[in-house]
Amino acid sequence: MQEVFINGRDFETAEEVHEFLKDTLDFPDYYGKNLSALYDVLTDLNEDTRIVLNLSDAEDDGMIEFLERMAEVATDAAAENDYLEIIIE
Repeated sequence: MQEVFINGRDFETAEEVHEFLKDTLDFPDYYGKNLSALYDVLTDLNEDTRIVLNLSDAEDDGMIEFLERMAEVATDAAAENDYLEIIIE
């Protein structure tokens, strides 16, 4: 199982989070680095994957808002893909 941990304090921009996910989960080169594209690639995963989102340590309001929206998108994707598990802390 792939496990990915995203701690809000480790990133300053949404772009950094998208790049981290692309590299860590080996998203295709055409990954658009936006929430719509994230939903698409998460619903296409075919290997057991757990993503743990720690929102509590984010300090920037913009990052908190982005991570909350990303958590919603990832949760929606998990409802469509049995290989994906999302944990929000």
